[in-house]
This record gives sequence, structure tokens and C-alpha cells, in this order.
Amino acid sequence: MHAAADPNLEIDMYYNGEKIDPAGDWEGAQICAEVDEDGTMECFDDDTEANSRLASAAPTKEARQGAAAALTGQARQAMGSASVLAYDDCRSGWVCLWQDANYKGRRLQWPHYATSKTRHLDIYSPSFRDKASSAAVMRSQRGVTLYDIRNNLPDPKLILASGYTIWPRFSSYDYPVSGNWNDKADAIRF
Repeated sequence: MHAAADPNLEIDMYYNGEKIDPAGDWEGAQICAEVDEDGTMECFDDDTEANSRLASAAPTKEARQGAAAALTGQARQAMGSASVLAYDDCRSGWVCLWQDANYKGRRLQWPHYATSKTRHLDIYSPSFRDKASSAAVMRSQRGVTLYDIRNNLPDPKLILASGYTIWPRFSSYDYPVSGNWNDKADAIRF
């Protein structure tokens, strides 16, 4: 990877219909999802709100279907007929990063596109850079690579396999130099 983000690239992020600063704390939102291939993000307070919007606004058919299926599951859960695991909040057609281990805290999510994309967290959500602690890759093909971008050194990477895989604690994965992968991700290629 070893490529810095384009310093002129600006990403639009919206919450409650208002443009917000991606470098901020998301104005209290808990979920931000990419809704356009240009990187535009929309942020939401909870999964029901996110999936209601993403069922029609997600940029790919698979992501829209995953959001619609989540709404059905949320209705079942409200009636007490479904058990929900935390990673289940990341539905089919999406790749998700959580700020905390075990799929807790704020979440960034991206749809599955036909071609791979790289997103630098310092552009897409600077307050999330070096903060990712768990992930889910909810698609059958093409895994995900997380990068820790370092100056004048090789960029370590953590490869997350495809096939509806879950990664509850980045602290369980050794970092190439020392320590572990918790709070190290600077970029994601999905």
C-alpha cells in the first residue's frame, strides 16, 4: 500500500440531513455507512434507523438487500422471537469496523462493490483512525485488508478473510513488529 491519502480529497458526511465534519465525533451518531461510491457517508443513531435508510439508499443491490433483511430481523427481535449476536448488526453485503472489541462502540461500514476500494480512515473518519478493534466481513468473496501506514517503512497489513467472517478482538492478532492489531488500522481495502 504505502500510499498516503490524497490531501485534496474531501468526503461528505451527513447526520440527520446536515453535513458534519468527518474529523469530529459524528455529532453523537453511532453508525456511519458509505452510501455512494464517491465515499459519501451517512450517519445514524442506531441500526433500525440505518437499515431503514440503507434498504433503499445503499449503493449496491446486495447491500440494500442486507439492510432490508436486517429490518425483518429487528422486527422479530422486538417481538422476542430472535436472538441477536453483536456482529449480526453487520448484514450481508457489508464490511464493518467497530471502535471496540466484540462488535461494540461506533461502527463504520462499507458496501460490497464489484471492484475493490481503498479508504484512508484519516480522510473518511479521522476520529476512527487507529481506533478499530473488531470487524465483520459479510460477503462471500474478496476479503479485506487493514493497513497501518508508516512513513519510510513497510506498511504492516492484517488480512481478514471473506466468507462471512468475524473478527471479535484485533488484540488477538499479532502485529508484525510487536504488540497486536488493536487500534492500528489507518486504511482499509475492501
